[in-house]
Amino acid sequence: MNTSTRSATKRAEILQVASRLFYEQGYHQTGVQQIIAEAGAAKGTFYTHFKSKEELGLAWLSARHTTWNGWLQDAIRDQPTARGKILGIFEFLGTWMEDCHYRGCAFLNTLCEMPDCDPAIRAEIANHKRELKELFQSLVAQHQPEASQADSQQLGTVLFLLFEGTLIELQNFREPWPLDGARQHVESLL
Repeated sequence: MNTSTRSATKRAEILQVASRLFYEQGYHQTGVQQIIAEAGAAKGTFYTHFKSKEELGLAWLSARHTTWNGWLQDAIRDQPTARGKILGIFEFLGTWMEDCHYRGCAFLNTLCEMPDCDPAIRAEIANHKRELKELFQSLVAQHQPEASQADSQQLGTVLFLLFEGTLIELQNFREPWPLDGARQHVESLL
């Protein structure tokens, strides 16, 4: 293995360890020293790849965005209609929350831990949420092609907010009733 391959591999290992720890323990609770130790990296190696914890946090959220959106797209890919995809997003929410033992959204958890976070981290969080809102808006426009753009955007925003609220309450209560209620409301809105 050449030097650049080893370097890329060590960077990926550090990011993988940090991703697990940030999600399981929380961003704020996870220290650089713990990441270095669990990744089996030298301090200098860590700082060669990430100039700060914030830079590592940004890389983590960027990678998480790609991973989470991949999970979501895989979950709804086979739905033949926009309505099916919208309902599928809520089905995905229930499955994902069970799979992660109700740990919840890495983006919201990080934001709650650090209300005055680094502007780049805040921008990554906002981008993740904005893309999800735009997905709902796009699917509503496909489902209701006769609706005005403003109406599609409004309903898509309502569905996004319903998703986000359901996510929080699933994490809070660890019971299926928030999702059951949300699904019923989504069906009535569509």
